[in-house]
Amino acid sequence: MPGDSNTARLAEILAQCTAELLTKLGVQPERLTGARQPPPTGESIAAFSGFGNDDLRGSFTLLGPSKIFARLHPLPPTVTQRDLADWACELVNQAVGRFHNRLLAYGVKLALGLPQSALAEELRLACSFQPARSPISFAIDGMVLEGWPKLVMTSRFRLPESPLNEETAALSEGSMVIF
Repeated sequence: MPGDSNTARLAEILAQCTAELLTKLGVQPERLTGARQPPPTGESIAAFSGFGNDDLRGSFTLLGPSKIFARLHPLPPTVTQRDLADWACELVNQAVGRFHNRLLAYGVKLALGLPQSALAEELRLACSFQPARSPISFAIDGMVLEGWPKLVMTSRFRLPESPLNEETAALSEGSMVIF
């Protein structure tokens, strides 16, 4: 089915964008495949952001123990739990932003939603109960960060086989414009 191919290719682009972001943050993420890791114990954070256009809509959720977000934070000794939840929002925002920029080269434009987060003692995503879905998982310093893409597309949506152009972002990924 064409949708399945599009879904797998889009999920792989999102995985690449997330791996590049994690590497840029100074860690060596190891992509995990196969069976899903047990859900994190203790305090967990989930951060999510939506995106879409007329033919494609979806969301991306990052889920992991609070400790992994503390490890990725640029100022780890000084952060509070609220800071970690905000940082998780920034991470998912940057991952989805990279995805957005990457899809521009394929001629796919997306509108992006605002990231949100949840902090809980035992946090599980409802979509994680669906056996056919599996996360994009990365091992970082003995911890697991899960990325859960959700993609829904119309029958008209077709992701080109390769980028249509070498269009690049006006700024390097991770840059900020204040106006």
